Amino acid sequence: MPPLRLGFNPRLAAHDRRRLLAQLRAIVDVAVRLEFQVVEFSLDTVMYELGLRTFFDADFIHILDRAPMRFHLNVFRDAPERRWPALTDPNATDRSIALRQLVQIVEFFEQRHAMEMYVVHPGRRTGPDARHMDALRESFRTIHNLFPGLPIAVENADSGAALHAVDSVLSMLEETSRVRLALHTGRAFHSVDGNHLAFESRLNYMARFADRLAEIRWHNTAPGREPSVPLHVELQRGLDVGTIMRAVGRNPGTVHMIDTVGMNPAGLFREVRALRRAIGA
Repeated sequence: MPPLRLGFNPRLAAHDRRRLLAQLRAIVDVAVRLEFQVVEFSLDTVMYELGLRTFFDADFIHILDRAPMRFHLNVFRDAPERRWPALTDPNATDRSIALRQLVQIVEFFEQRHAMEMYVVHPGRRTGPDARHMDALRESFRTIHNLFPGLPIAVENADSGAALHAVDSVLSMLEETSRVRLALHTGRAFHSVDGNHLAFESRLNYMARFADRLAEIRWHNTAPGREPSVPLHVELQRGLDVGTIMRAVGRNPGTVHMIDTVGMNPAGLFREVRALRRAIGA
């Protein structure tokens, strides 16, 4: 099996400018020392409202330009909680607002420091899955017309949001070739009520689309547990990381993303060790 492309989301905190830049330099240092190829930042709705240049100023971009790794941008992960317009919104007006916001974000970064991947969230569920899937396909068609070849993926969501059920994700992958997926393992497992056999059967079907998995976001969980537990935490009836890897994790282009322990070096080391042990690497 080829070497894993490893990434982590440090949960960058929006402090004052000096502390923000110091935190960014520390993040890059941790990524280099632990040999991560990708760092992912989250852009939440509050940061967007306060202004992209407030957080991603020239000094911030300069550090990105000098760093040896690539970067992903996780866009509006808090969208469902704030009833924020989303790319899957069946309402054309709300969906057009979400598209304008995303276009602004993409243009900002493509002009300053192009991201290797933009990960978007589907937003809250307001109607039948079929309507949300039609909206998502239309949104991605628009994005790819504006930015041909743009690396963008959608993440499966929590309960109450569109794209929560694994079956909805599989339908999306089957019905369109434009949409890529960032698979959150914990949420996917909970969407089948923690049934290991049901989860594995869906993973085996998802293997048909393994080349469209932009990320596997590694979260351990178990029935009755929260969906975002670190991999190194042993749980009764927890996820079988090796099974997931054998089913959908062998594509060399997939980034194996850790976002359960922030930028804690010891925690990141334990997560990567647990991942490699599970696959015999």
